[in-house]
Amino acid sequence: MPLSLRCMLLASLVVPLAFLAGAAWYDHHRLHSEAYADVVRLSAVAKEHALKVVETNALVLDRMEDRIRGLSWEQVQAEAEDIQRWMRSLDESIAQITSLHLVRPDGRLAVLSIAWPTPPISLAERPYFRQIEAGETGLVFGEPLRSRLTGIVTFAVARRRETADGQFAGALVGSILPGYFQAQWHAMDPEGKASFELMRTDGQLLVVHPSGGQDLFDPPDAATVPDAVRHPSNVGPVIEHFGERKEWLTAFRQVGEHPLVVSVTLSMDRVWAEWMQNTALSATICLAAALALGFSTLLAIRRWRSEQVILQQLSENRDELRSEIARRETAEAGLLQSQRLEALGRLTGGVAHDFNNLLTAILGTMHLLERHIGFGADERVRKYLAMTRDAVQRGARLNSSLLAFARRQKLHTASIDANELVQGFTPLIQRALGEAVTLEVVLDPELPPCRADASQLESALLNLAINARDALPRGGTVTLTTRPAQLDAALLAGNTDAQPGPYIALSLRDDGTGMASEVRERAFEPFFTTKPQGKGTGLGLSQVFGFVRQLGGHIAIDSTLGEGTVVTLYLPESSERPAPPPAPPEPIPEGIAAVARATILVVEDDERVREVAAETLRDSGFRVIAAGDGLEALNLLRRGEHFDVLFSDIVMPGGMSGIELAQIARRLRPQLPVLLATGYAATAAGAGEHGFEVLAKPYDQYELARRIAELASERQRVA
Repeated sequence: MPLSLRCMLLASLVVPLAFLAGAAWYDHHRLHSEAYADVVRLSAVAKEHALKVVETNALVLDRMEDRIRGLSWEQVQAEAEDIQRWMRSLDESIAQITSLHLVRPDGRLAVLSIAWPTPPISLAERPYFRQIEAGETGLVFGEPLRSRLTGIVTFAVARRRETADGQFAGALVGSILPGYFQAQWHAMDPEGKASFELMRTDGQLLVVHPSGGQDLFDPPDAATVPDAVRHPSNVGPVIEHFGERKEWLTAFRQVGEHPLVVSVTLSMDRVWAEWMQNTALSATICLAAALALGFSTLLAIRRWRSEQVILQQLSENRDELRSEIARRETAEAGLLQSQRLEALGRLTGGVAHDFNNLLTAILGTMHLLERHIGFGADERVRKYLAMTRDAVQRGARLNSSLLAFARRQKLHTASIDANELVQGFTPLIQRALGEAVTLEVVLDPELPPCRADASQLESALLNLAINARDALPRGGTVTLTTRPAQLDAALLAGNTDAQPGPYIALSLRDDGTGMASEVRERAFEPFFTTKPQGKGTGLGLSQVFGFVRQLGGHIAIDSTLGEGTVVTLYLPESSERPAPPPAPPEPIPEGIAAVARATILVVEDDERVREVAAETLRDSGFRVIAAGDGLEALNLLRRGEHFDVLFSDIVMPGGMSGIELAQIARRLRPQLPVLLATGYAATAAGAGEHGFEVLAKPYDQYELARRIAELASERQRVA
């Protein structure tokens, strides 16, 4: 046989077989990798969903605790109908909860959200109640049970209620609907390739999807519980289970720090069936190619394949190198940006406390002037005092704006009427634009309310107005419009903070110089500015961007060089009615402090704020003893000085904060009322977690005196 024929024969046999073996191996590896990836992905998503459900229920239990905080069970029973209505509205607002319970220390049901009056049911024999009674302080998850009232299968999430001295005082219980998990799992895997389970670390099943033959009411068999359930790993490893003739892939993941495990199981029968089908198809193609191709064609194909492999490798190396360069550049840019934002945040946070102290001192001094001048002040003095109060309030809003940009302060969102806000803010926008610029306001009369922080929204509009003014050096027209808008996923591409749906659009249009495309792309970057040195910080648009994104909204710029710019803020639409404007503060009831004969301990490290606060309280009839730091105040308490109220700043030098001082004071004198003050939102949240009331700086002196008088009166009644 000629060599060419031998080569053709050999090639027609060996090459197709080799191709078939390689394709089968590659397909086998690909399908198994996809199966592993699917199990890992589904288990990770299922774990995150379960964690969100558990955290939501923990927050619900927190709200229940806050609702009955300080109430005895007799007081709870007296208010049971109101508490039941409140609990019903709470559980109806959360899909996964079917009912909420307040349970007495003896296990008797005190309040049930789905029934009034509460049926005489005892939970004393429930294992989760006994576990809480035994001293468990975290979340406890009960076994699946069929409700005696509704017949629905649920499982309980419970937490211990304690008295102030840590004694057992009953339980807070929420019932979770397993169907909520099953619906989510079905949405994650609509084809039903995998099976899902939610179980406790002792092996007790809580939710199964699809239902199959598992009985949720059977107690767990400790001998059959896998080690991955008893000792779950946060990595969520994939392990193999072999049945009699079955192969399975199962991933176990722990739900946060809770004694819960989510498992996702995938049968390998589907993978093997798909692999066999693909292999049969490849074998048919290879056989057809072996019969059809000749020696020369095989040589050409082999040569072409060799070249393609090399080119593919070169292309992959090039793409990998470019990707690595891009990743490095992105990481470096992100690091620089985070460092700039962190530096600005630290600077803003450091200045905020002193700035708020200055504002508090100014506001307090103005209050004392108003109180001492009284009705003898002429119109001009009243006007100047009003201007001072307005300046302090604007300074507080500016400080709040800086803190919000630096992510150091939470936004105070509410349902507001954007038309009303724009109408009230129009004069200030016109002053910011100047006389050379004409402001036109076009409001949609049917505009729904939106969800936003009013002061931050005013600051954002002012920033946009200033940018529009700078884009109109020779004057022009600026148009401010409001309208409802509907944003879809395509318009929100790249914005992970917003969801498709209805929004309220506020647009500011100018017919100024406009922006080039490269400038428009970087317009929201912090510290990027095209203004001359000393004329701009580059924080205006980035501050607006951060504010809108923090709200869950969207911002867009449409600009053409030489024609003008349109900046549109999309704020989430609100279903609630806007709240009415706050009523003016009532005057301090005359003589209330004198009747209480209260002695107030004022602790403040800033001398000006301390003097203003002390003078305000003395002027209201209180006896005041002032201390410059926590150690000095603690010495006064330990010497046995009598005080009716402790009023302290939170952030103080000397190694002791106001929260620490309040905690020690409560241990020394458990009945001593405490009122704290701070200019930091973060420290205010920390004080709230410890159960102390906080007054935000700069505070109104009328409000300070009124709150001190209330606490002093409560102290006198208790005494």
